[in-house]
Amino acid sequence: MNSIDAKIHIYAWPERFLYLGPSTKTSPHRNHAATWLIAREGTLRVTLGSGEVLENQVIYLPSEVEYATDLASSSIAALYWEPESRSFQRALEQFENVPRAFACNRAGRGELITLYEFDTTREEADELLARIFGFAQLQDSQPAYVDARINSALAFLRDSPHAYESIEALSARVHLSPSRFAHLFKKVVGVPVRRYVLWLKMRRALDLAIAGDSLTTAALSAGFADSAHLSRSVRAMMGIAPEFLFRQRERLIIHH
Repeated sequence: MNSIDAKIHIYAWPERFLYLGPSTKTSPHRNHAATWLIAREGTLRVTLGSGEVLENQVIYLPSEVEYATDLASSSIAALYWEPESRSFQRALEQFENVPRAFACNRAGRGELITLYEFDTTREEADELLARIFGFAQLQDSQPAYVDARINSALAFLRDSPHAYESIEALSARVHLSPSRFAHLFKKVVGVPVRRYVLWLKMRRALDLAIAGDSLTTAALSAGFADSAHLSRSVRAMMGIAPEFLFRQRERLIIHH
């Protein structure tokens, strides 16, 4: 293993996170984030839930598309971007005929690989992503939607996913009926409330576990019943068991 592969880098922002490290084979899964997968060398092979196979250096997967990945021959970069954010909507404007999964040769692949440098800060990574996607800056993590009631609900959930009780309680906070709120939420966010909450809980639990908590402590703090519930959720949304990262904790470099 050479020096560039010796560490695993995770860059975390409120609405996106970037993984740089070894590839792994994943089981069929789907998650809330839209995803770019980039091979450091060679190509990636992804099988969609429909059976279609994509193979290229760069592959884009929209939110909630089921897919599984084969083990790549090199390290990878994986950018996960929550589709309700304004920054993602701006990034999406450069593409045509989306959302759909496709293999693409994107300019900037070589630039992303420079993030393997050990002294790259999160701010420098942010500037690099902004250049790749043609922005002056990429710091706007606010929701893209103008409905203040949905924005209010999203702010509450992002801040305290473990405090979610029921759709009735959440809809009452924003002065909507449960049925109207559920319809409007799914229309603008793309997934039902409970699935979105599960995604946020998973992100919170992984943040805590990466920071040093045990899986059990992280799971309970994030609102899961136990570590087994967290592990099932991570496997369903990411295609791997959370232990893939945590058994390599000494190699992790976290950029919060």
